[in-house]
Amino acid sequence: MVVSPPSLYLLAASLGLVAARRLGLANLTALYGPGLSPGAEIFYPSDPHWSEDVTQRWDLYHAPKYFGAIQPATEQDIQHIAKTSARNNISFLATGRGHGSTSTLTAFDGINIDLSKFRNVDLNANNSKITVGGSVNFSQLFDPLYDAGKMLPFGNSRCVGVLGASLGGTVGVWQGILGLGVDYLDSVRLVTAQGELVEASNTQNSDLFWGIRGAGANFGIVTSATFNLHDNVNGGNLTSIDLLYPGSANATIFEALKTYDDEIPNQLTLNIGSVYNRTNGQVLAVNVVWFGPEDEVMQYIQPFITAGPTINNTRTVRWTDWWTVADFGTYTSPSATDCVNGEYYTSYALGIKQTDPNALTTLFNNLTEFSKANPSFSGFFGIDRYPNAMTLRVPDGEMAYPYRDIKSQVQYHPNSTLDKAANDFWRNARAMVQATSGFDNLSVYVNFANGDEGPAVWYTPAKLHNLTRLKRRWDPMERFSFYQPVPLYYP
Repeated sequence: MVVSPPSLYLLAASLGLVAARRLGLANLTALYGPGLSPGAEIFYPSDPHWSEDVTQRWDLYHAPKYFGAIQPATEQDIQHIAKTSARNNISFLATGRGHGSTSTLTAFDGINIDLSKFRNVDLNANNSKITVGGSVNFSQLFDPLYDAGKMLPFGNSRCVGVLGASLGGTVGVWQGILGLGVDYLDSVRLVTAQGELVEASNTQNSDLFWGIRGAGANFGIVTSATFNLHDNVNGGNLTSIDLLYPGSANATIFEALKTYDDEIPNQLTLNIGSVYNRTNGQVLAVNVVWFGPEDEVMQYIQPFITAGPTINNTRTVRWTDWWTVADFGTYTSPSATDCVNGEYYTSYALGIKQTDPNALTTLFNNLTEFSKANPSFSGFFGIDRYPNAMTLRVPDGEMAYPYRDIKSQVQYHPNSTLDKAANDFWRNARAMVQATSGFDNLSVYVNFANGDEGPAVWYTPAKLHNLTRLKRRWDPMERFSFYQPVPLYYP
């Protein structure tokens, strides 16, 4: 912990830590300590156990800069931090599980409000509701929900925070049978930019609740949220089928994917992934997720069976165990990266509503050549086909989330020291796929966005009119404008 001379204590408090920050002597204890509860804690990057005591970021690419962290223990602590920061013009950023990844975060320089102590879970199975704290991750809910015979849409990484994902939408393999995670959001408690603690739902602050559902990072710090629950589907079981193909089969696989453009069972999800291996070249894996009887799935995946997989691994498990078997167990292998902090990824993604095998084959072949030419380059390319019939049952105007008509999510996560080359490659590839995507404009789910796309892409012009009005009402000083920010005015 940094100890500043007494004269600097007063200087830091009275000048909003400006001089102290420049000297690296920011005394958060003097400024924030008097108003915090006994359970709250303050940390500095110079502390010997900073990396163990403070929630670390999953992705270090374009990471925010912190000169300290505060772990509040109560909602009143968060109110105090927000008010004190506002008075002293100090930027703050709340962290749940630390998985938020976007280049817009690189502009942040301030304090981390680490919500580690907000990991409470309150399950009311009789009323089919669950309330979770701001730092709960998906896997924390698996066993309680399954044991209660309930489900909730989750993302595809078990370590991501429930609220961070849900306030953007939550897309994933549950989407076909349940819809989006944000559709199950019943209410939230949040601290506003003015330090007020408010509740938002369809009956309280309903305009704010509209914006929270799809652009939630822009309006406050959500301390807890209550979700409606769905009964277990298919007895709580799913079938996971992994199919492996050589890279030379890529055109055949993309042709197979196209056959699902117009019709796909709600119980079926198709996850196609590709990585480059120096020994075997570019390979393709298809993970099939089926929420129905195992003996019925084969009739729905014949295009992929006909393509001749070299390996077929079929497992029927509890839905809580999909992560242990999917993609040949890579989610739980020692080399799995989705739950390991300190990775170095950037993200490029877009949504499509039609599949162009020629464009995807060109992308695949270009990526293979790029990987061969750049030995230090690595990354993951994937296409996830999520049925959207359940998603479309919710009217588009119900909330800020804008992309109910997306059928497949195309993602690429380069992990490389070749930043400029990799970024140039994928920006060109993204534009090529978008041209045949079925959308007139680039359409990107906010939580998958790179950060270079802009608010019209994250939220669409149709939603921005109301979102900018809400921004002026709830965050006029733009204190929550570091993660895919909604502007005060558009255009």
